Amino acid sequence: MKLTNHTLRLLAVLLPIGLAASSCTKSVYINTLRPAEITFPSHVNTILLVDRTEFEKKGLGIVEGILTGEMPGEDRAGLQEAMNAFQQQLMASPRFQLKRASETLKGNSMTGAFPDPISWGVIERLCRSYGADAVIAVEIFDTDFIVTNGKRDVEREVEKDGKKVMEKVVEYYAEGVGNAKIGFRLYDPLEKSIADQQLFNPSNNWSATGANVKDAMSQLIQKTEATRQVSRTAGSTYAYKIAPMPVQLSRFYYAKSKKTPEVRQGAREAQVGQWQNAIDTWRGRLSQSIKRKEGGKLAYNIAVAYEVLGDFDSAKEWASRSYTKYENKKGRGYNSTLNQRIYNDQLLQQQGVRD
Repeated sequence: MKLTNHTLRLLAVLLPIGLAASSCTKSVYINTLRPAEITFPSHVNTILLVDRTEFEKKGLGIVEGILTGEMPGEDRAGLQEAMNAFQQQLMASPRFQLKRASETLKGNSMTGAFPDPISWGVIERLCRSYGADAVIAVEIFDTDFIVTNGKRDVEREVEKDGKKVMEKVVEYYAEGVGNAKIGFRLYDPLEKSIADQQLFNPSNNWSATGANVKDAMSQLIQKTEATRQVSRTAGSTYAYKIAPMPVQLSRFYYAKSKKTPEVRQGAREAQVGQWQNAIDTWRGRLSQSIKRKEGGKLAYNIAVAYEVLGDFDSAKEWASRSYTKYENKKGRGYNSTLNQRIYNDQLLQQQGVRD
């Protein structure tokens, strides 16, 4: 899959930002991708998002509203929020294109369990109609919002006779707990397989206080907004699971040394993005006689520079050298970090994108 110019710019290495971990180090930030938890076949590039939450039997939605105290419209708003969040988050990934079906399919039930899978005939028809390679269906959706309120004794700092003292006072409060149950299924029609099935149960707590219970209740988040927030969490989380996503890595490098001016010289070159020049400066000093501690700093910096330039094998070689030859303990940890970076890069290639 080819990356767009916009994506390439997004993934480009940012120039070093002058945030120092200490007076002797600086940081560089690298924009890259984090692999998805699921690796899809290469033929899946365009995904169709389908709402399959219409109740199998007419009227069940209204019955559910009576039983739980929810209006059907609140769940509907939450579902749209979950689907919107999924779509928006997936747009940040270069891996997939997403389309949304205009029709709603039947399948949701009051049991909270996944319904029988959609027939492959329907899946194939949907894919042909929308020009998609796979279908993600939202097949379970339910929310609730539980509110409690009352009063309690708390200790607060008050001023008496010009002095601040702790005193017990009555506090009126309202607390809300929002829960959602959202189920996703991913259908691959070419392989005739359900590539993934995931049930999310996001929840969140809110609280408010006031001069009395009524006042506290008025300050508490509204039920509709609470439903939207927990639903948004589920939609965004699922997008992160199935698609590689942009992340920013932070690396430090040595910027000063009283005994080795080349450390500072190379750091200045790095700060303006001249990483190859910085490597040449640091390697040039290492070709001469040098003390162990200073050599460890230079070797470590060279490793960071190679990672910034995308040469992970060279970065790993120099990180190892900074530890084994010059006994820089940070080089050992950095070597492990680079092992994970190399593994992630290989996984990204399997997932159809390149770091």
